[in-house]
Formats: sequence, structure tokens, C-alpha cells
Amino acid sequence: ACLCAEQMLSRASAALSGRLHSGVIFAIAVLAWSATAWFLAERQTFDRIARLIEQEQGEVTAQAASVGANIGMTLAHMRSIPKVLAKEREIEALLARIGPAVTASTLPLLPFRESLLNNPEFLRVAQRLESVRTDLGVDQIWVMNAAGDCVASGGFPPESSATGVNYADRDYFKGARRDGLGRQFAVGRTTNTPGIFYSAAVVADNTFVGAVAVKIDVARLSRMISDNNTFITDENGVIISAGDASMVMKIFPGGFVGRLSAAELDGRYKRRVFETLEIAPVDLDGLSLVRLGGRGAPMVQASSSSQADILAIRMFKEVPGLAGLERDGRWRFFLLMLVGISAISSVAAGLVHLRRSREHKLEMARANAELLKLNEVLLVQARFDPLTGCANRRYFFEKLDSELKRAARFELPCCLAILDIDHFKSVNDRYGHAAGDDLLAQFSRTVGACLRTSDLLGRIGGEEFALLMPQTPIVGALEVAERIRCAVEGVLVVSCEIKVHCTVSIGIAQWGGDGDAVAALVARGDNAMYAAKRAGRNRVCADPGDGLDGQSSLFPPQCLLP
Repeated sequence: ACLCAEQMLSRASAALSGRLHSGVIFAIAVLAWSATAWFLAERQTFDRIARLIEQEQGEVTAQAASVGANIGMTLAHMRSIPKVLAKEREIEALLARIGPAVTASTLPLLPFRESLLNNPEFLRVAQRLESVRTDLGVDQIWVMNAAGDCVASGGFPPESSATGVNYADRDYFKGARRDGLGRQFAVGRTTNTPGIFYSAAVVADNTFVGAVAVKIDVARLSRMISDNNTFITDENGVIISAGDASMVMKIFPGGFVGRLSAAELDGRYKRRVFETLEIAPVDLDGLSLVRLGGRGAPMVQASSSSQADILAIRMFKEVPGLAGLERDGRWRFFLLMLVGISAISSVAAGLVHLRRSREHKLEMARANAELLKLNEVLLVQARFDPLTGCANRRYFFEKLDSELKRAARFELPCCLAILDIDHFKSVNDRYGHAAGDDLLAQFSRTVGACLRTSDLLGRIGGEEFALLMPQTPIVGALEVAERIRCAVEGVLVVSCEIKVHCTVSIGIAQWGGDGDAVAALVARGDNAMYAAKRAGRNRVCADPGDGLDGQSSLFPPQCLLP
């Protein structure tokens, strides 16, 4: 009986000990799961918020880029107008007769203006400016002599005419005098209307004799703004246009108006005091958010600007649903707690583990697929020129080296052509880089249409291209080059209503064997191309050492003339 009692007591003690042990394990498991559930809920909430912010950031960045592109096209059109007008003979002749040494008029404004308006020569120029202004859709155009006096204008109301007013202190006039081109945001001197100014120097006999300036009112740019959280600022950070008119003439934090003198502020903005726009950062676990102007809703921000212009687009966008995501995160924690407490078992844990493992594999598969796509994009970017779509310099010379080794191994002919667009610099100087870029892109497409699938076109310099023609002897290469020359000669490029014809000079060099390295072949091609330039451009020339003596009647002298 005593032994039985001891056994029963021992079993009871063991059972109690087991229950206590299980209770401790259960409590530990619950605590561990509670911490895990909290971490998971916080992590998931953070990830959802981060994805939401990333999505909104992408949208606002795209919107800012779109607005910036629209405004950029408008301003690019504006920049080209004074450059074209500055080369008009009538304007150049008028300012040349006034001369580079003219001084600012000392007459009162109204008599000076009346004398200009009564002069038939100045009146004809003013009528021409008015016609151009109407056709090209700008707000004002005016011509200034070398002293900065406006001698003719178009687009101004009679009571605020620019004629007779001196603009020598304006940055756009100083820029035209100094660099040939000028630009500035300012409030109109006579109209009191803010606008963007562009100017170009008028040069006669290599001497500055005056400038042509155009203006577009800021009101036009305002029509491109879609909401109250979009701002256009000048180079000093001053808001010159906004969806919310109360924000105009405020400055962004870090603006540079403080570096301007009182006279400069009066001349440019017609004011000296500026209120700084309140932009406060939002601390949300390291995510980049701000509050704008004291508003409660967190926002993402993006900007778009160009080195070619003086304006920047700054856009803000509220991030909706942040409070809801945080509330969902708390509910997710309680649900995870309930699920965890009810699923503290090996089977449930195993199922959870399998599920998470599968999700991880899927995520890894998606990540790998995205990485492969990114690698493909990077490979294209590393090999091809983004403007023309043909091979870039590095990739072209890699293929050239590879083809020369292949030609040496199998004793195959191989030719290289160096193509240079004739007078390309004059296109950039006269019509601007946008027209030059359009010309390069059209040139690449035209040449590409003349090539075989085995040929490779590469851009190896600004307007210089190279053409690799594997398994092609010199006669065949000359035929291909002449076909290209004829095709390019017939191309007409239209850019910003500007029509541009172009021609090309081509030099051909045939690979001469194992001792003919890439550099030597390119040098011979360059020499042939420069021979075509010296022969009058728009020609195809072959390197003299490529064995054409027997065919000199077809290619005199080593040139295929148009």
C-alpha cells in the first residue's frame, strides 16, 4: 500500500511537473509569437507604406517630367527665335548703321520714342517684328542697339511700349553681349508682367552691334500646371508660377535671392522682401516625405529641370491612406496573435514554414526575372548610342577588333568606312542643338536603311560615324558607301519648323592583313575621309593603298565622285 501510494504521488508529481513545463513552454511560445507577430505586423505595414510611397513617388516624378518636357519644348522654341532673327539682313543692317560705339540716348523717353516711330526704317523693322511675333506665338519681340536702347518692338501696348527704353542692365542683354545668347526671368520693365526672356546677339563684321530679345509671359506656362501643388521656379528659387496664386513670389528653402543686391531685386522682381515657403520633413522610419506650407498630409516631391533653361518644375503629391495602413497594421498584429496562439503546434508551424518558403521562392523568382530584364536593358545601354540607336564607340571597336581577328583566321576581306556629316557644326550654330540631334537621328536611320544585316554602324564621335563591312572587298565597300552618300544627299530633316539638308563625306579603308591593327585601319579610313573633305565634301574616297590602280577609271583618283 505504501509503495502504491508512493507511485501515485510520483505520477502526480510528474504530471504536475509536466503541466508546469508545458505551461512554461506555452508561455514562452506565446511570448515569442507575440514578439514575432509584432515584428511581422510592423514590417508588413512598413513595406506597404514604402510601396505606396514608391508608387506615389513614381507618379509625381513622371508628372513633373511631363510638365517639364512640355515647358521645355515651349522654351526651346523660344530660344530659337532670337537666334534666327539676329541673322536677318534688315535687322543686322539697321544696327550696323547705328554702330557698335553708340551710347545710350540722353533724350527724354517720349521724344526719343517719337523720333524712332517716325523713322520709316525703324518702322519697317517694327512691322516685321509684329508679323513674326504673331506667326510664332510669342508675347513681345524687340531690337536693341549696342548701348541697350530699344529701337523697334512688337507686341507691346502703346502705353507700355518698349521702344526708346534702355535695357542695358538686363541679364539677357548682358548675356547676349558677352556670350552671344542671353536668358532671364524678370518682371517686365514697362508691362509689369512677369515673363521669360531670351536674347541673341546681332553681329556685323565680327562686332557686337545689338541684340534681339523675345518674351513669353509666365501666364502661358501657368496653363501647363494641373494642380495647386505644382510650382515653377527660376534659378534663384523664386516661385514664378503656381497652381495656387498665393504661392507666387515665395521662395523655396535655400533660394539664392539673398545674393542679389537691392537694385537687382528691384530690377528683376520689383520687390525686395520674399516669404520662404514652409517645407517640413516628416519622420516616418527614414522614408522621404514632407509637409508643404503647414498642411497636415504628408507628401512626396519631385523636380525636373534642364541645364538649357533657367526654370525648374517642383511638384508635390499627397500620399493617401497612410493612417489607414497604420490602423490596418494594428489589426494585423491582433490577428497574427490569434493565429499564432491557435497554431502553436509542429504541424501548423511546418505548414507556415512551407508556405513562407514557397512565397520566398516565388519572390526570388520574380526578383531574378526583374534582374534579368534589368541586365538586358543595361546591356543595350552599354552598347548602343541613345540618340541614334547605332553602336556606341566602345562596342563598335570591340566588334571591329573581333571581325579583324576573324578575317585574319579565315583570310576574308574586311572594309571600314569613316563617315562625317558635312558642315554639322554650322547646323548646331545656326539652328540649335535640338536640330542637330534630329539631324543625327535621321542620318543614322537613313544610313541604316542602306546596310546589310552583316554590316555594323557605330557613332564614334559627335557627328562622326564608322561602318564595319565584314567579308567585303574594297569595290563592294565603295558601292555601299556611294549608295549611302546618295541616300543621305536626298534627306530633308525638319526640326522645329526648320528644314535642313545634309551631305556626308566617306573614307574607305580595306583591312590589309595580320599586321594591320585596328588603330592603323581607322587612321587610314580617317585619312581617306579627310581626302573626301578636301576634294569638296559629299564624296566617297578610298585609301590610296587599297589596290584600286586597275580601276582608276571607275574611281578617279581613288574617289567615287557624285
